[in-house]
Amino acid sequence: MNLPAIPPLACALLLLHLNVSPVESSPPQGLGKGRHPPGKGNHHGHNGHSGDDGHQHDHSDDYNGYSFYVFGDSFADNGNLVKMNPRSQLNRQWRYPYGLSGRFSNSLVQSDFIAYMLGQKKSPPAHRLTRKVGRAGLNFAAGGSGVFDVPGTQTLARQIHTFHKLVKDGDIDQDRLASKSVALVAVSGNDYAALPADTKSFAEVEDFARKVVEEIAFNVRRLQDIGVQKVLVNNLHPFGCSPSETRAFNHTRCNERRNLAATLHNHHLANELAGMEDVLVVDLNAAFSNVVRHYNDEDGGGDIIPNLFREKLAPCCESTDPKGYCGQVDTEKLEPLYKVCDNPNYFFFWDEMNPTMVGWQAVMGPLDYPIRKFLGLIR
Repeated sequence: MNLPAIPPLACALLLLHLNVSPVESSPPQGLGKGRHPPGKGNHHGHNGHSGDDGHQHDHSDDYNGYSFYVFGDSFADNGNLVKMNPRSQLNRQWRYPYGLSGRFSNSLVQSDFIAYMLGQKKSPPAHRLTRKVGRAGLNFAAGGSGVFDVPGTQTLARQIHTFHKLVKDGDIDQDRLASKSVALVAVSGNDYAALPADTKSFAEVEDFARKVVEEIAFNVRRLQDIGVQKVLVNNLHPFGCSPSETRAFNHTRCNERRNLAATLHNHHLANELAGMEDVLVVDLNAAFSNVVRHYNDEDGGGDIIPNLFREKLAPCCESTDPKGYCGQVDTEKLEPLYKVCDNPNYFFFWDEMNPTMVGWQAVMGPLDYPIRKFLGLIR
């Protein structure tokens, strides 16, 4: 997999610290001395795309770091949804203008950055695209998923059921699972699409958030019962600042009603997981907020990281139809119904929800230290 080059200035600035505070935390740091983020290399394809053709490359059997098991949605998916016709929101990631690797971005996503922290070059293979479970682990995440049923994709519980079957069948070594494994649970707000955008009842939003969190906590316990040693759990980013929500305001401000749901979600998540050992809440909310909350600040509120992005609320790729999606085409004329920016490195968001690779780098850079410290990879 050839990875697109990142501007040297961006790489340098992303080494700076952000003020992010995970629940079980150490002060967030940069990537650390001598460490370089993934994504450096020759530029192939268009708009910062990788040249990956969708086939997974074997991870070395000599690898002796943490086995990494990935669950969740488009923030972590690296190819678990089938490429088919007609094109839809759940299979567009295999086609232009996406990176053609099954990822919902122009290149790398969150799971790739965490895998890099573990000593891997990228996320472990997508379960759907591999027959062998290597030491690196497996990725079960599927775009569009959540804790409740969504047509065309697998729920978090179903992904964990598939994982459990591999453990029971002996395809995943139980001893290694108990001694050197980590899971990522990336639930990024798809469930909240069922909550009407104009919901005004605080009690209704809180009740819904509590139900979503209870399902997440239940599945984290399942992973521990199956034998996973450590679990990383994303909290919810301020999804009211996602382009799908900001488009109604011409990408000039966030939808604070949606952000209220994220706040309530994160409050209940912290409470639910507080008593669990070997669980770290990955504070995506703080890391995203450090960029998107400065959408009107010319100087990034004094922080250099937001200044990396010319556009913080508008996506690089946007549908010409407010109800459409990046990658959509006219079924009769086969003409694109979207527009793509010239340089995604200036955009935090790639499409209506997912960050660009550089966006993910800005998010995961400051989370590198607390994650690696939680895993005992640094002192």
